[in-house]
Amino acid sequence: MVGNPKKIRRVTLADESFNLLKQRIISGFYKPDHALRQDELAKELGVSRIPLREALLKLEADGLIDIVAHKGGIVRALSFDKAQELFDLRILIECDLIAKSIPKMTAENFANAQVALKEFDKIVLNEDNIEGWTELNWQFHYKLYEAAQREETIKILKSLHSNCDRYIRKQLLVAGAGNRAHKQHMKLLQYCKAGDVSSAVAELKNHISEVFKELGEFV
Repeated sequence: MVGNPKKIRRVTLADESFNLLKQRIISGFYKPDHALRQDELAKELGVSRIPLREALLKLEADGLIDIVAHKGGIVRALSFDKAQELFDLRILIECDLIAKSIPKMTAENFANAQVALKEFDKIVLNEDNIEGWTELNWQFHYKLYEAAQREETIKILKSLHSNCDRYIRKQLLVAGAGNRAHKQHMKLLQYCKAGDVSSAVAELKNHISEVFKELGEFV
């Protein structure tokens, strides 16, 4: 059965609005406590209030804003305690995912992870295009967890990464952060290829913990 073209178009606009607003929040264009008002954004982006409302709801679900009556979406503030909670959750979820994933990983999984790592390294080692660092970082991590076949867990983790991106962008400015990430990613992939679950879990925990330690001074 052919779908309703209007509905497909409306969802597309909602996704486009969501991606743009998310990027602005993560990049710091919208500061903490900034109000995203539907009427103003609808005029600026040239979309109706319906797809914009959907975009704001998705941003709230991702933990980037709080929707407040008569104020619209309020960008959530950054704090050390929130960052610590987010990174603690990442450690719990990602270590569990990689432990479940490694026994199921195939040559194709390893190849996909290697490709993702090369794409990450292209810009990170040259400290180029900071805007793309966090997305490529997610793609690499995702390729390591994909074989676990835990779709709902990965959806939750994707949301956590979105929240952590706001903090990680500050950490990326630390001298040598890109090179350290490259080395840790390489070791992580090597442990996965070797089927060494315990070493991979330990390396992953250390990797996430180090990122949090480096960004501590900026929060």
